Amino acid sequence: MSRRILIGVIIADCHIDFQSEILRGIITQAFKSNCDIAVISPLHNFSLHSVHKDAEKTIFDLMFSENIDGLIYDRNAFHNEDICRYIDELCKRSEKPVMLLDYNGHKNFETTSVDDREAFETITDHLIGVHGYKRIYCLTGPKNTFSGEERLAGYKNSMKRHGINIDKTWFEYGDFWTEAPKKYAKRILSGELERPEAIVCGNDVMAITLTKLFMDAGLSVPGDIAITGYDASIEGYQSSPTITSYSRPNFQLGAEAVRRLYRIITGKICSKVPNENGELRLGESCGCSENPGLRHNILRNISINARFESQLLYGDMLFDITNADNISTFADRLDNYTYFLHKMRRIRICLTKKYVDATLDKNAEELNFSVGDDMKVILAKSAIWREAETNVVFSSSRILPDYSEERNYPSAFFISPLHYNNNFFGYCAVSFGKEPRSFSSLYMKWINYVNVALEQVRIKAIMNRTILNTSKALLYDHITGLINRSGIEREFAAKLSADSGNKYIECMTFELHGLKKAYYQSGEEKSNSIMAAFAKKLRSCIHNREICGAWASQTLCVISPDTDRAEPIYNTLCAKIKETQFNSSEENCNIDFSVGVYSLELTPSADLSDAMYKATVNRVFSYTISEPTNNPQFEKLCLLRNRIMKNPELPWNISEIAESLYLSKSYLQKIYKSYFGKSIIEEMIEFRIDTAKTLLSQTDMTVTEISRECGYSSYNYFVRQFRMCEGHSPSEYRDEQKRKAEENES
Repeated sequence: MSRRILIGVIIADCHIDFQSEILRGIITQAFKSNCDIAVISPLHNFSLHSVHKDAEKTIFDLMFSENIDGLIYDRNAFHNEDICRYIDELCKRSEKPVMLLDYNGHKNFETTSVDDREAFETITDHLIGVHGYKRIYCLTGPKNTFSGEERLAGYKNSMKRHGINIDKTWFEYGDFWTEAPKKYAKRILSGELERPEAIVCGNDVMAITLTKLFMDAGLSVPGDIAITGYDASIEGYQSSPTITSYSRPNFQLGAEAVRRLYRIITGKICSKVPNENGELRLGESCGCSENPGLRHNILRNISINARFESQLLYGDMLFDITNADNISTFADRLDNYTYFLHKMRRIRICLTKKYVDATLDKNAEELNFSVGDDMKVILAKSAIWREAETNVVFSSSRILPDYSEERNYPSAFFISPLHYNNNFFGYCAVSFGKEPRSFSSLYMKWINYVNVALEQVRIKAIMNRTILNTSKALLYDHITGLINRSGIEREFAAKLSADSGNKYIECMTFELHGLKKAYYQSGEEKSNSIMAAFAKKLRSCIHNREICGAWASQTLCVISPDTDRAEPIYNTLCAKIKETQFNSSEENCNIDFSVGVYSLELTPSADLSDAMYKATVNRVFSYTISEPTNNPQFEKLCLLRNRIMKNPELPWNISEIAESLYLSKSYLQKIYKSYFGKSIIEEMIEFRIDTAKTLLSQTDMTVTEISRECGYSSYNYFVRQFRMCEGHSPSEYRDEQKRKAEENES
């Protein structure tokens, strides 16, 4: 059987309804034409910059695969011109035929478009003919883009046909996002622009944003201003009021792009799938009534997705897979959570050989990727069962082994990057079988959990190697200051072995489960300091004949020649740990832990390792911090704090954060401060100042550049806040750091 044509699709935001319809058309037409599809789908549209987001563009190198015969490229899906130019260049270098979607006159690529002009006329006609509006404004898409100009032309045609003269202030170019409507609303609310009767927007995102801003300002929609959107997104129907919009024929756009690209590749014309034309979808934002049947279907889909998202958020997946010590265990545990991928038919977790090596016996400062690198399938699963063949090694130039196998049917896979910051691990490939659908927003949360877990496996491998190598020469744990496993075994042989005269010894293990939460809440340095403080308290609870040490990662132990020592040690330890909450001079080590006990008979064949394992299994006491672990918001706040810590320069807005967490603003501020001792704003300022101190001491950036890098729009405000926190200006701080560095060198 000859190899099928493989069409690569470059697109972002696959979970959004607009893109999902395009993809449904692409996949439906490709299957009818017996073509395979590889959707190269990053999880972000690159509208914002960060190390983690920017590293996702590595996945686009897959377009150089020798298996891909042609590319469909949705340039409008990416909200940053830099990334668009980057992908443009890759497409040209690939020397493959490229079909652009909804783009006007690109000098290098063919284009496919749908008629937005007539559809936009229909919306404007509705506002004039049904509701009698005349002073109608238009907020279209970006200037000089095909879709933006076509929608503006449709608006103008309708107004002209109805004999309504429009002023140049009546229409404005937007961005298909939220920034342009914010500026536009401000101009109207301030009186700079006379208030219109209605506004037709270039898409639902801008319509939703305008509606919210006007209603927040006390205006009624549609009572004071009627608003319409375009694209007929689910978000528009979730809005209150629901957005009157136009269901664009995106399905047809995707299908036609495949047909045209197929003809370029083969020189043949393929059979056409049935047309799915667009239509006006009425909502409340123009003054009409919504379709109750449509509402029922949309709410049903939202309910299903919300139920799965709730299970993912409050379930054990993140903690379970991040607790894996190696790739094999990670794959076994991840296998239990693939049910979150609604209607998934096949999934492949493919890791680079560089990553696999880094988790075994080789260190790598940075894990990069290029097409041709060896990949390893560590999890291959169908909808129901795990496939027998795992650990398959293949070249990434093939993208997936599935594309090379003999099949009686075509396939479509969504391929998304697996990475953490600038370390690239591989990619995840998901197929929905014969159903032409895309993934939901739940998949993005799911795959982010996978990314965190893979980073943890890598870090643990590095830590385990470091500890193993260090323990060969040293007998002490560098975090706690206690003797390590080698030191414990040496002390045991010297003091408490069968030759010591004791018949039995009591082995106790102390597992610090709370360290994992401390790590996500405050980072590795904080969790290490808590571990050290806990060890210090435990050491103070034993007598001279007992051995205390660090048996394993996050596990301490005590070996006693006396019996029934576990309970008194546990009680004394709990009392001392609780005291640290109220003593500002000590590290607060009030975290969850459990105690296991095993009584070992001292015979010549006594095995200390086996005894410690049995003690770990035989848990007799458990210490739990009740409030944080019982409150379902705690884990979300930990993740929020971690995001603020990593990106303090972003414009964090408490109202938006509260809305995203489904909490009231006042309750969010209350529980955040109760858990972390400071408000969100106080912590954000602290993280910004810490970032500024690092840049001042480690770079040659000017103070103005550093203030912008740390999220300050005003240089004077940055200097004032820095002085308030540190007691001197940024320049004085830099000079002081230089002076100290020179003194250390001398």
